[in-house]
Amino acid sequence: MKSSNSGYTMSCIMCGRENDERETSTYCTYCGGVLDIEYNKSEKHIQYPLKEILPDPLKNHYSSLKKLDRLSEKYDAELYAKLEFEHPTGCFKDRGSYIEVQKALELGADAICLASTGNMAASVAAYACYFKIPCFVFVPEKTPEVKLAQATIYDATIIKIKGDFMACEKLCREFAKSGNYYLAGDYVFRQEGQKSFSYELYEQGDTEFDYIFVPIGAGTNFAAIYKGYKEMKAAGMIDKIPSFVAVQPEQSSPVVEGIFKKDKIVKEQVNTMADAVAVADPLDFYKVFRGIEETDGLAFTATENELLESMQEMTVEEGYFTEPACAIPLATFKNNLDQFKGKKCLFVLTGTGLKSSHIVAKYSLSSPVLPPNLERIQQYIESGFIDMQKNSWGQSRNTGFENVNMDEGHTKLYDEYVNNINRKGKTLKEEEIKVLRSLVYNEDADLEYPVEVVDYKLTMRKHGLVSAAVKLKIEDKDEIISLDQGVGPIDAILTAIKSETDGFLPLEVINHEVEILSPDTDSLVIVTLTLEKEGHRFTSKGASPDTLEAVIQAFVKGLAIANKALAV
Repeated sequence: MKSSNSGYTMSCIMCGRENDERETSTYCTYCGGVLDIEYNKSEKHIQYPLKEILPDPLKNHYSSLKKLDRLSEKYDAELYAKLEFEHPTGCFKDRGSYIEVQKALELGADAICLASTGNMAASVAAYACYFKIPCFVFVPEKTPEVKLAQATIYDATIIKIKGDFMACEKLCREFAKSGNYYLAGDYVFRQEGQKSFSYELYEQGDTEFDYIFVPIGAGTNFAAIYKGYKEMKAAGMIDKIPSFVAVQPEQSSPVVEGIFKKDKIVKEQVNTMADAVAVADPLDFYKVFRGIEETDGLAFTATENELLESMQEMTVEEGYFTEPACAIPLATFKNNLDQFKGKKCLFVLTGTGLKSSHIVAKYSLSSPVLPPNLERIQQYIESGFIDMQKNSWGQSRNTGFENVNMDEGHTKLYDEYVNNINRKGKTLKEEEIKVLRSLVYNEDADLEYPVEVVDYKLTMRKHGLVSAAVKLKIEDKDEIISLDQGVGPIDAILTAIKSETDGFLPLEVINHEVEILSPDTDSLVIVTLTLEKEGHRFTSKGASPDTLEAVIQAFVKGLAIANKALAV
């Protein structure tokens, strides 16, 4: 793909005034509006706003353009996908980072900075690392380390900030102004890199689609793809621009709402599993709105359940495992079949599902750990669990458990749970029964418990501390009472138990989660503990109408699980 430029101006799309790139690469210095690049003349090749451009050092080939044969036949349309997850960091963001980092170098920046917890952080870090410019990534304090792994391995400096993402963004802007730092993000030079999508389609010999479905967050990628088409049409490379379809999750849809109201909408917050497009303030809304109007385009949303269903369907039918945002095109297409039947449609698949494995883990039912016993394996295969597991994707994790046959050991374990719960005067509701059966089925029914908690008592102390007295029976020894304190009831109970059990099996409590199944005062409580010993992690669960008893169950069970695993 040839590249050079004929000279260009950078102007605000709101007030029309020209801006100097040495003063801003983000917002208009006059009105705060969004900026756009216009080249002095049209060329029959891609133009970038760089004096010189180096070949992309990380990218080896165009992202594939694939016909979705099975889905096309299934839905009676001509469906294609551009596999943007084939980029070096697994995401379309690499197109923009490739240009942004070079622009930062051209402007003489000492470093590049951005606020991001996901795809953009990884992408900018990768190119900054290669081009040897320092990269600073600002993230909220509670950002999981797994989301920062790519940026970290690419030698970015991670700066964790107390507060939410908005606080990080604000501080990152201040940081950029405090020194000679280039502020990266969904801004004008990133758009210039991401428009290469359209030119690649031309090089691949296919730009004539009826509709192009683009998942929308800030709107920059949509604006970039549309700009690429406009430039190619102005240069006489193509005759027609497809209709563009802006698609968003229903729970994060300020752009789609704004298109129908013909004005920009900013949400206080958005919450969707498709976190790659979870943007409350869509920077490039007006560019998207312009693209929709000028191409006679459309805008749709899809529910979270529809995303889950379409995410799995794309994987099962076509073999492409993508992030949840990539499911929005298929989901919205299916919701509007009368509109798209018989049409040639392109889905933009923005990122790999390997970055969203936590979504799969959350919405799929894990397989139980079975003993090395052929009879037990056969019972498991015939129990109905596997069919239920395959059919339960995206639904409640407990759907169908009433139809699963348990073996004798798990039936006994289930009955013990129910008897303990009934003794507390609690009658299980139908949904709670399903949850409990799910929990039990995934447990090891043959565990040997080295510790039994016979009784416990809590006492509030001054300064907010809680004292716990726990009566324990450890293996065949006499009962003992362990006393200790904690910052709350759960901490006090666990500290008291651990003060004795750490003597033979020290376990660190890495995390605890408490799930209350209903708003009722006697609701069943599920407690999940993550425990660790010398790098080995163990997860255990407890269930009771009493939160503390569920915690005790989970910890004692965790001891048994760890004891068995480490003894092997």
